[in-house]
Amino acid sequence: MTYLVTGASGFIGSYVVKQLVSEGEQVVAFDRNWPGSFDLVGADPGGSVPRIAGDVVDFAQLVRVVNDHTVESVIHLAGELHARSADNPGQCIQSNIVGTHNALELGRLLGVRRIVTASSAAVFGHPSRHPAGPIANDARLHAGDVYEAAKIFGESEGEYYFNKFGVDNVALRVGLAYGYGCRIGWAARFVEELIEKPLRGEPGRVPWAESSMNWTYIYDAADAFVRASKVKTTDTFAYNLRGDPRTIADTVAVAKALLPDADIAADPGEHNWSQDFDDSLLRAATGYEAKWTLEQGFADTLEKLRAAG
Repeated sequence: MTYLVTGASGFIGSYVVKQLVSEGEQVVAFDRNWPGSFDLVGADPGGSVPRIAGDVVDFAQLVRVVNDHTVESVIHLAGELHARSADNPGQCIQSNIVGTHNALELGRLLGVRRIVTASSAAVFGHPSRHPAGPIANDARLHAGDVYEAAKIFGESEGEYYFNKFGVDNVALRVGLAYGYGCRIGWAARFVEELIEKPLRGEPGRVPWAESSMNWTYIYDAADAFVRASKVKTTDTFAYNLRGDPRTIADTVAVAKALLPDADIAADPGEHNWSQDFDDSLLRAATGYEAKWTLEQGFADTLEKLRAAG
């Protein structure tokens, strides 16, 4: 099968390309920012993947790419991150709403067989809006800002495109995907403060001591997207993706166990996002299982950072 991966030089995109290539799939990598994390994580060790510079808001370019490469499936990961969307809501609307719309249009107009898009765990809003325990896949969504609204819109439009036009698509709600090669966003900051700085002998400080995070190691995140691309949509159009939810205090303890002499601490406070999810529907539909614990993910990240020097 030939895949188009948008956002291919980004963190998750690079690992998705890497897994697809390892499975023998044909891949076209599309991004506006090269090389990003692509070369850093060895996404294309054989050098066989075409790299195309472009923006997902340019629908005409996407059409040319799909036609030129006979693309059958799209994994759409291009978009603005949460923090940058707050500072530039117009760009968020273009990348996260128009870009996702364009990806779905490839299915409607060109017959692309399967489209997987990236939603976010942030669509559930603050944990206080939900009962204690893992949040159900069909729990009520709540948008507190333009990024969250854009992700909810993408899920809703995907459902509409399936029901109205028969476009086979699904969205995955990603929490905090982390690991080696993450360069921007909260995941990059956490890796820097918990592992990179202590490895250099510098103190590390992270926020939100009273909160938890849905730590999803990058190999698990990539595997979930690849698995979702190989099944058909039924009556579920967005899936929770669960990694290894832990408190920030737990996270600090894991980092200090790996680097016993390090000065690592968490500052008081809490964030506004739900982080514990029921992903039973995703597991049943795709066979996905989170394989990496926080301890294993941090240890692997540390090993890769040491190897990179």
